[in-house]
Amino acid sequence: MGITAGRPLQVFREGLAKALEGATDVLDIGTEQRFRKELRPIEHWFKGKNYRAAGYRPRMDFGEYNCDLDLDICHIDLPDASFDCVICLEVLEHVGDPFAAANELQLILRPGGFLFLTVPFLHAYHGKMGSKSAAHDDFPDYWRFTHQGLQRLFGSLSDLEITPLNGPIEFRLRFTPLEKWIDRAPLRGAIDWLDRPRLGGTTTRHMLLGRRPRARLSTAA
Repeated sequence: MGITAGRPLQVFREGLAKALEGATDVLDIGTEQRFRKELRPIEHWFKGKNYRAAGYRPRMDFGEYNCDLDLDICHIDLPDASFDCVICLEVLEHVGDPFAAANELQLILRPGGFLFLTVPFLHAYHGKMGSKSAAHDDFPDYWRFTHQGLQRLFGSLSDLEITPLNGPIEFRLRFTPLEKWIDRAPLRGAIDWLDRPRLGGTTTRHMLLGRRPRARLSTAA
């Protein structure tokens, strides 16, 4: 399920804007194609930036939106400190070793650069049953992430912010027939008014924003 409207979309875009501010070299990793998911409607935000999209064995039949790079997120074959901003949307749940991936994501950031990441917490299975491959057309679904798990994975980042993107009301509605109406008025407005997302509470996904320290980065445990 994407982030398409209401307060969750506002929070997402505010976080992404902060991550992109002043960035020149941007890597969108773990994607199927350029400007996928929540990035497509704001593709213009990347104008003038060196935006690169990287998938793992990505399909190459999207024309101008084909990925630029084929990268394994657990072994990123790029020089350290290559990017001012790294974007990773709904990827870590499909990665066999999230600790290795978290370490790689931080190492390719330049000192002072931002990591912007979203992951599911309370969410239905969305992998390929029986799969052991992480290619985009054949991916497993291994993990869900609490805020404390994210703190463990990305504790070396400075100015670390972890935000629940929705609350218990929206979570419950996502698993009812009303799910298709959530992002339509007036239901969207009512949810945004009534729902109270809080860290450590019920949410379908978390957003993480953190900066690589300007001092030497310690590796993940």
